[in-house]
Amino acid sequence: MELNDDILLGKIIPSLPLKFVVQCKLLSKDVKIMISHPDFARTLYQHHKETCTQLIYSINGLGNRTFYKFSINPTITLTQSVLPYEIEIMASCNGLILFDFERPMRFCVFNPVTGEHQLMPYPDLESAYMYESKGFAVDYPASDQYKVVIISKLVENSNLYYKFHVLSSERPGLWREIQLRTNTFISLSYGVPSVYWRDSLYWHRDDGSVLSFDTKREEAILIDRPEFIDHFDQSYGKMLVGQDKWLGMAQGFLTLVCIFRKYIVISTYGSASSRWRVSNTLESFVSRPDGVIIGFPVWIDSRQVSFMVRHLIHNDLYEYNTQINRCEINAVLLGSVSYPMYFFHPTLASVHRTPPNNIEADDQAHIDANLDNIRRFIIEGISIPEETSSSSEEEEEEETGGEAARGGGEEIL
Repeated sequence: MELNDDILLGKIIPSLPLKFVVQCKLLSKDVKIMISHPDFARTLYQHHKETCTQLIYSINGLGNRTFYKFSINPTITLTQSVLPYEIEIMASCNGLILFDFERPMRFCVFNPVTGEHQLMPYPDLESAYMYESKGFAVDYPASDQYKVVIISKLVENSNLYYKFHVLSSERPGLWREIQLRTNTFISLSYGVPSVYWRDSLYWHRDDGSVLSFDTKREEAILIDRPEFIDHFDQSYGKMLVGQDKWLGMAQGFLTLVCIFRKYIVISTYGSASSRWRVSNTLESFVSRPDGVIIGFPVWIDSRQVSFMVRHLIHNDLYEYNTQINRCEINAVLLGSVSYPMYFFHPTLASVHRTPPNNIEADDQAHIDANLDNIRRFIIEGISIPEETSSSSEEEEEEETGGEAARGGGEEIL
């Protein structure tokens, strides 16, 4: 007896782990077509967005980066592995992760669920380190398109411009350039990643204003600094040390967190009104009496903004309690935490395939091996063996016969 398609696609397949959903494509051509349909993609996206949420980040070490996976549900855990020093997490959006592979100088779009990846060349800059910031926009589940955006600065005939270098998934070898003239260069907030919201990328600037780039129309604008900041600097006390303004997405809204000595002010941006509105004010718990900030926001798209507060040997995760209108400690974590944490939830977002891009065979093997280790850690919880994360074949040979690969992530909760 054959299962009704509505039952199969509406109830059974969405409830399966995504790695099994991928395997269901092999059942038949019809099932593969149905799973690839945008309506089913939206159903799957919403289901797994609520049931599987992770934050990933890395901390630089000696020779390697420590690679962390902070799982929110069904339980809160913090596990760690290693990542070669020449591989950097640049962004995460709708199930795809953007990496920077210094060897062989390529950006890499990767889906850990399907194992698919796409390599993209660096933009034509005088130096790979001359860019101001980057952004990653994934249109899934509306479509299977995505864009990488790199920002640099340009001074031309005494005029100042932000230059946006845009690379689309369907044309991965062609960088296009869009410019926005500005009166003054105000630095984009260091270590605060871009936010993808309603088809646009947003970058926070140090003065509180926001740089926005519409990924559909490929147009850029500047959003004024919120009016309330100057008032609250006077009445709530300006912070002296540390990042005090943070841009992210919470409960589906573009959200700005401003930390003052007395209070934390949370505001949301209205795209129709083009204004910031204060949505919440909390007594500050993320700073010391001397004005030093010891915490940062934790952004989870569908939830209220949470906060991580660092102490000497542990970290407190605060989550918002709507009943008492304040944040409470929800978990105590051992181990290192760092900003930015990149929000990740698994999806079946497609990754476009492209020619090898003149990649040498040993470089491609290096990329494939590291992506497989990353996939195993993120999806299956298997930590990356330190031997295979080496950045060179010579190091791998020196470590041959060393400690065997460990199975299972090292839980440090």
